[in-house]
Amino acid sequence: MAEKKTEIAEKGREQASMVVNNAFIDGLSAQLSEKVKYGLSFPKDYNPTNALTGAYLIMKETYDKNGKNILESCSQVSIANSLMDMVTLGLNANRKQGYFIAYGGKCQFQKSYFGNIALARRCGLKSINAEVIYKGDKFEYHKEDAVTVIDKHEQSFENIDNDNIIGAYAVAIMEDGSKLCEIMTIAQLKKAWNQRMGGLKEDASSTHTKFREEMSKKTVCNRLCKRISNTYGDSMIASVSDEVDNALNGVDVIQEDVSYDVEQNMASEDFMPEPTPKVEKVEAEVMNDVDIPDFMKAD
Repeated sequence: MAEKKTEIAEKGREQASMVVNNAFIDGLSAQLSEKVKYGLSFPKDYNPTNALTGAYLIMKETYDKNGKNILESCSQVSIANSLMDMVTLGLNANRKQGYFIAYGGKCQFQKSYFGNIALARRCGLKSINAEVIYKGDKFEYHKEDAVTVIDKHEQSFENIDNDNIIGAYAVAIMEDGSKLCEIMTIAQLKKAWNQRMGGLKEDASSTHTKFREEMSKKTVCNRLCKRISNTYGDSMIASVSDEVDNALNGVDVIQEDVSYDVEQNMASEDFMPEPTPKVEKVEAEVMNDVDIPDFMKAD
């Protein structure tokens, strides 16, 4: 009988919690509705209330480093702010465009690799490709009015080795046909990876060592996408995006994404799979010329 009462009490507390949190989400939705009246807009087919609800469900299964659920360990204000950051950017945690991190009792929304691609697509990105440069490759580029232009990249099969990577580059094709490039040396890549909490670890078991090629490609793509969204995007969105990036600048977004891919058994020979325009498979890498899904388009 006592066990039955305890079970009923626990269910009652859970239901009460759901009511409180539903009211919390409804309150945030009401705030967004007010902001829309003053100019805030969302991408087509983006439902902010659905995004908030989905994010809340993700938060229910997200824990801090002490194993405590972030809905309990983080302040309600920080939870509200992190959710508002996600929705203001028009991103969706359910689509792996970002995730929530608990740090110092506060909840922070962190854009993912896919989130940065989504933002860049709304700014005119049509397709993006990346490649690593190995020692012995013939790689040439030049500058035109301070714009990087790739001239040649000839790669020999025998050069392909993670230990031989000396750099990486990404090329983005915009909707108007123009090209944007980003090049990073291995020193720049390592410096970016070293900004993560705990510093860069290059032991044999680390993600940076085992998947250096994938890490390099994603890092240079991520950097180029952020440059595109900050240059061509809405100033308010760019400001929020910068705030989100600076809030937890010690988090290695690329490592988090690659680690997630590995956990989901995606670390294979074709680590960057062919993309698909279907919304339900947005976790695929957008590394080829595909139609832009409606949810990624701006109004």
